[in-house]
Amino acid sequence: MKSIFKEKNILISLYFLFILLIFYRSPCLLLKGRFHAEEKFYYEFALNNTFLETIFFVQETSKYFELFTNISAKLATFYTIAPFLVTVYLAFFIKIFLLYYIFFSKSLLLNKISYKLIFASFAIYSTPITPEVWLNTLHSKTFFGIYSFILVFQNFKNFTKIKLYLYRISLVINGLSSIYSSIFSVIYFIIFITKRNSLNFYNFIYSLIPLVINAFIFLNFFLQSEIKINRFLFNYEKIESALYNIIIRPILGGNLSKLLYNLINLNKTFLYAFSLIAIILFLALILFFIYKKKDRILNIILISLLLNIIFAISGSLYPDFVGGRYAVLSGVIFLTIFIRLIQIETKKYLINLYSSIILISLIIGLLEFKYLNSWLHLLKC
Repeated sequence: MKSIFKEKNILISLYFLFILLIFYRSPCLLLKGRFHAEEKFYYEFALNNTFLETIFFVQETSKYFELFTNISAKLATFYTIAPFLVTVYLAFFIKIFLLYYIFFSKSLLLNKISYKLIFASFAIYSTPITPEVWLNTLHSKTFFGIYSFILVFQNFKNFTKIKLYLYRISLVINGLSSIYSSIFSVIYFIIFITKRNSLNFYNFIYSLIPLVINAFIFLNFFLQSEIKINRFLFNYEKIESALYNIIIRPILGGNLSKLLYNLINLNKTFLYAFSLIAIILFLALILFFIYKKKDRILNIILISLLLNIIFAISGSLYPDFVGGRYAVLSGVIFLTIFIRLIQIETKKYLINLYSSIILISLIIGLLEFKYLNSWLHLLKC
């Protein structure tokens, strides 16, 4: 009983420490507020339309549902004195809710305080968490995606019916609020196929609802829209961008990786070829780990990463870029691989290697969190 009480106090302390970290990164935003450029578009739409029209609004260029952004925009219209504070605090709420789930839920993956601490660090101050997605409702979809990813590892032992109901409702809300969340329906389907029971079946069905809705919206807009934006543009620079933003940057950060890039000074053609080979080898390594390790949780993480890499590369609006908001979830999932490898590895030198990778990533993440970051202007009011 004493150890349980001590563990709970540690978790509470860590929880509030991370809330302070969020405030520390950008106190200006939480004190003065700010409208992200695209948030203002949603806000202006909400001002000129009814509640229902706003809730069901779908931006023609994105072609997918943004439930949380729509609700936030409408709520902001009710507070004419400081609507820009409303959106900031709603985005802040998503982060503290995510942290609450990380620290206080029972997880098959995050089953120790140390693992909860590491993953919370990934979700708040690791290098994939760029200033672009910080404290704005539109890009809160990346944090919904992180939440959806960790929901997959929920431990359902001694789970009450009310908790199960809330869990499944959150699958629907997450998926309707974030396109990144809706694609986890594929993961729930794989879980159901590998472990067939009513629990996994209904989890899959609930996760499928937002995916079907988003697919219907996308097809409807694609067929009828006069604005023909091809979301599937591609060139060789996109491969280089994917390698950098999803595999290299999550560990080495922006500054160190760019320094190494400038020192090496590779020929462009050689760089594209190297990036393509590196991506292929990395994907082959994922498949090898799935086959070799035969660890169910690791396989789920690896398949989630593979799914998100494909989605990020194919879904980016730019033909040569897979960074920023597009790489946040993939970067966090990539780092999570090392948590699971530490858990299942028996060789001490490999455990030390994986631990060192995590340590390097988090140290650089802290350094870039508030200071050594070329995008810090995005944190200003």
